[in-house]
Amino acid sequence: MRPEVVALDVAIEKPLFVGANIMAEENWKAVWNQDTGKVASIVSKGYEIVQHRDVAQSFLDAYANLNIEAKTRIKDHENRITIDVEFPKSRLYVQKGEEFIVGFRLINSYDKTTGVSIVPRLVRLACMNGMIVDVKGFVGTFNYRHNQEMAQNFAGYIETALKETINANDKLKAMVNDCIGDSIEWEICEKLIPLLINTKKHWEVILEDLKGDIVTRWDIYNAITKYATHNEQLKPNIEAFLQEKAQRVLTTPLMNLVKLNAIEVPR
Repeated sequence: MRPEVVALDVAIEKPLFVGANIMAEENWKAVWNQDTGKVASIVSKGYEIVQHRDVAQSFLDAYANLNIEAKTRIKDHENRITIDVEFPKSRLYVQKGEEFIVGFRLINSYDKTTGVSIVPRLVRLACMNGMIVDVKGFVGTFNYRHNQEMAQNFAGYIETALKETINANDKLKAMVNDCIGDSIEWEICEKLIPLLINTKKHWEVILEDLKGDIVTRWDIYNAITKYATHNEQLKPNIEAFLQEKAQRVLTTPLMNLVKLNAIEVPR
């Protein structure tokens, strides 16, 4: 059966007038979110609106065509849509008994914070953390700018992204295993997290969840993604910020993170 999307925000183009000009700007236009009644962004004439509902429907159709059991959650927050899809029967196992469900996250926005983005997503079964694996150069991460070519062809792009990401399990497993084996002393971690997150109300909770004599890079990554996933009061842009910080932890050895943040290692 063909899945259908729920009602989502709709955007339209409006002419842009600057100052006392009575003629609309030729090279610029406004993207107007009809549901919020606000301007989402000012864009160049080459920008093409890609509607949330079109992206969502193409995404749902693409994974339906793969004939794989899936669970889907759609969040529509003002100018951004986030779609999380999990494939319950697609499991990933790594060392120390860690087990994950494999899935995807799709993001689209009207405010230019993102184009159409498709990234791998892991759900850790031990605590149901949603881990967004958006790593530069990683097979299966796709980002498309809003333009006429994208608007005409995104259904095909989405299907290609899904198929290729399914085959990325070996790289995911290697990153997780490397992360599990990298550890530092607690007193260094206690200095690192506030510098990495830099907002006290966020890093205080994350540090509280991390307390211990020795902390691994995997522990830190888990604590950040746990907070980002389970705190329902977080706005989507804050969750995205925290997931981006988690990516740095996932892909950067801890001593390199320490050096980047200029933390003195006790002798």
